[in-house]
Amino acid sequence: MNMKQISEHVFQCEFELDLSIRMPIHTWLIKDDEDVYIIDTGIEKFADDLIKAVLSIGTPKAILITHGHHDHIEGAAKLVEKFNIPIYAHQKELIYINGEAPYPKKDELENTGVAHIVQPLTEQTIAYLPIQYYLTSGHSPGHVVYHHEIDRVLLSGDLFITSQEDLYPPIRKFSVDMNENIDSGAIIDEIKPTLICSSHGQSLFYNDQLYKKYVWNYRD
Repeated sequence: MNMKQISEHVFQCEFELDLSIRMPIHTWLIKDDEDVYIIDTGIEKFADDLIKAVLSIGTPKAILITHGHHDHIEGAAKLVEKFNIPIYAHQKELIYINGEAPYPKKDELENTGVAHIVQPLTEQTIAYLPIQYYLTSGHSPGHVVYHHEIDRVLLSGDLFITSQEDLYPPIRKFSVDMNENIDSGAIIDEIKPTLICSSHGQSLFYNDQLYKKYVWNYRD
């Protein structure tokens, strides 16, 4: 695991998935005084390293999930057990996280390890933090992104895959509706973050041509 501080209050933890191609998985830690909020948890085998990373910078307070795919939530059970903290995801994700239905385009139920303990994300959940969430459906029905409003860092989950220069769509076979996902990406022109950080890519500085180029290249 590699942890680096990407802004005053945001730390990024990078893990590498053993596939035929290099696939980084990012989770993030948001520090608010001595409190730490965990954005996504990666897969289970990363959990012990993530626990150490959290404790190295503060006191864990909650887990916030971008969506319920296994590489974003599978490690959550260990963290919840270790820290006894709440975990939140968008209401639209709960039916899949709870194993009550498979994600659209999938035959198997998700085995998240945190079925029926994830609470619905609301404005009140993070009202006391300089963080806002936005529903960005398409990759999954309840996918959200998190924006740190002071640091102007957007934690975009699987809304995009990013390079240092461009936006790319997430993997199509794992996405419910690619055009809806691409339309959801317009959020970057609404909030205009300084930095865009995706779960499976490089950090990318925002500019007002990024989304225009992305739509032109990828929307049907």
